[in-house]
Amino acid sequence: MAVIEVKNLGKKYKGNSFYSLKDANFIIEEGDIVGLVGKNGSGKSTLLKILSKSQMPTEGNVFFNGKDIFKKDNILKDFGIMIEPVFFPQISVEENLKLYLKIHKKEQYLDNIEKTLRLVGLWEAKDRKPVAFSFGMKQRTALALALITEPKVVLLDEPFVGLDPIGVKNLLEILKKWSELNKTSMLISSHQLAELEGLCTRYIFIESGVTNDNINTKQNSMMIELNDCLSDENRYLIEELINHYGLDYNENNIEITNSINNQELNDILGQLAAASLIKNVLSKKDSLERLFVEE
Repeated sequence: MAVIEVKNLGKKYKGNSFYSLKDANFIIEEGDIVGLVGKNGSGKSTLLKILSKSQMPTEGNVFFNGKDIFKKDNILKDFGIMIEPVFFPQISVEENLKLYLKIHKKEQYLDNIEKTLRLVGLWEAKDRKPVAFSFGMKQRTALALALITEPKVVLLDEPFVGLDPIGVKNLLEILKKWSELNKTSMLISSHQLAELEGLCTRYIFIESGVTNDNINTKQNSMMIELNDCLSDENRYLIEELINHYGLDYNENNIEITNSINNQELNDILGQLAAASLIKNVLSKKDSLERLFVEE
């Protein structure tokens, strides 16, 4: 059974004529590390805020272990949430964790303080106050709060923002290690496709509030970007190639997966080149990065 199941989820803010999130459908299994990727304003934070019950959806449902989260109280007690870093800057890191556990009546996890702070690299700074921390140390403080209770599900919104390459690398190692130790399901919102590639088991892509998780990034593929102006003869050639080789075609892009052998690849590229139809050739990763960083 899915740990999280999202069904027909939508959010339309009061006064808006459009949906910030529209008809989202996906599941997250135990141990899945899912990257939620999209441009600024695409709906990532809206989705995470609904999953954390800080906002109500306009329509649709979210189920945790088969139960509707909006019909059950205290159902997110097994969630670790880092949507915005929330801690008290004027008390020490260790005091922050103790206070968090006390407020949430989870003091049975007090023994986790040392191992969690060691995991995020803050044990030596446990007596220091976050007010004087670097941005990266503040991010790790917030992450410690999200992980201290050994949650079954972790929601992280843009955890890499503001981190230098070393900070990103350290955070990725922390999340990998945590996942290996606990079979925790994670949904991580980020623009950092290159870094997420080594962490996530799969991705959900979101644009203008519409989600798409029908993309396998572990399969090598080539994206052929075609010229915009196509004659009827050009369209006939493209249709013939698509049908003959079973290619995927979407919005003037042909995807060629590694199921195509070298001879077939040469034939496809040769025919497209002969007709001067090729505008650009990208790896699948390159094409995804362009899709979500271009304005």
